Amino acid sequence: MGTRRVGWSSLLLAAWLVSGCAGSGTGRKAGVPKGMAPRDTRILHEDCPLDEGVAEDVNGDGRPDRTTVSEGGKPVCRGLDFNFDGVIDTWVYLDASGAVRRRESDYDRDGRADEVALFQAGTLVERQRATSLSGKLDTWQHYQNGKVASAERDSNGDDYVDQWWEYPDQRAAECPLIHSDVNGDGRPDPGATVDVCKQQHVPTARDGEPASSADPSFSDVPTEIDQTAPSPGAAEPTAPSDAAGGEKP
Repeated sequence: MGTRRVGWSSLLLAAWLVSGCAGSGTGRKAGVPKGMAPRDTRILHEDCPLDEGVAEDVNGDGRPDRTTVSEGGKPVCRGLDFNFDGVIDTWVYLDASGAVRRRESDYDRDGRADEVALFQAGTLVERQRATSLSGKLDTWQHYQNGKVASAERDSNGDDYVDQWWEYPDQRAAECPLIHSDVNGDGRPDPGATVDVCKQQHVPTARDGEPASSADPSFSDVPTEIDQTAPSPGAAEPTAPSDAAGGEKP
């Protein structure tokens, strides 16, 4: 049985479909539920005084690609230009042992971080992401042993979490269950769960050949699932792990 990989953009599309299929969208509809607090959606840049650092030209184009700032003879942070366009797009912060403790990444080249990754002893424990052009965080991913274990998402930009992403054991990071708050009470609603990969596999036809994607029973659109139904047992490919030390351009 073949398997198609689902990228982060596809997962966000699936999350959007959850909201669209549920009605006008998830989020607050009748005021803020008692006891709920908005998330801190600010993207905070930790200072790294690159003008005091040592610059290096890694690719030999005459422009610095990596700048390292040290204190007491030990590196504390680096500014990296991964695409060699002359503009820093990643900031890496090191702890006293030299392991990565924080990484800020600018993916849309506007000079501001779109993602903050937090590490403990060099192991990834959390990603804070801004997946839209609003300039604020909307997704928080939590990791265990370097692998994504759960996530919360503010899908409509009102600063309140309205989606909870679950990653059951034996599933790849591309195959979460997405639980949504449709009525705005701050809790996942029954019947508003989507299994992203329920129909992302290629089924086998009766003659043993892979079924065509043109088959009307085959769909790329995630479908709602019955919470009481058992999870699919098919093995999924392992998602690539994050390397804490791969900051060199």
